[in-house]
Amino acid sequence: MKLWNKAILAAAMTFLIAGCDEADKKVDANLQQVKDSASQIKDAAAEKASAIKDEAGKHIDAIKQEADKQADELTEKAKSIKADADAKAQSIADQAKTKGDEIKADAKQKSDQVIEQAEQIKKQAITGANELATDAAAKTQEIKDSMEKENTPAQADSTSTENKP
Repeated sequence: MKLWNKAILAAAMTFLIAGCDEADKKVDANLQQVKDSASQIKDAAAEKASAIKDEAGKHIDAIKQEADKQADELTEKAKSIKADADAKAQSIADQAKTKGDEIKADAKQKSDQVIEQAEQIKKQAITGANELATDAAAKTQEIKDSMEKENTPAQADSTSTENKP
């Protein structure tokens, strides 16, 4: 029996080794097939990624060009608006200067009129004061003369009365 067992065991091992070798070949074939499929998928993905990248690059370039164009347009508009604002500011400044000069000239004219009126009032006051001084001197002289006239007859009377004793 020992021999028979050994023969069965040897046959089982042969089948096992042959089966494993056959299975190993199938696994190797399947593995190679999976590797080939993976390589094909990788190549296809790389091609698709490259195509997407190229397409995105084209879109990015178009967007950049459009953005540059719009930025240039906005810059031109801003320059135009600034030029208009500067012109309006200059116009307002010129109007303000003109109005200021008119007000200054008007104020000078009115100031000159006030000074002239003050000079006339001063002259009138001096003339009036001189007339009053002349009138006062005349009145004073008149009063003085009148007092002398009154005192003269009274002194004559008082001298004649004093001499009578």
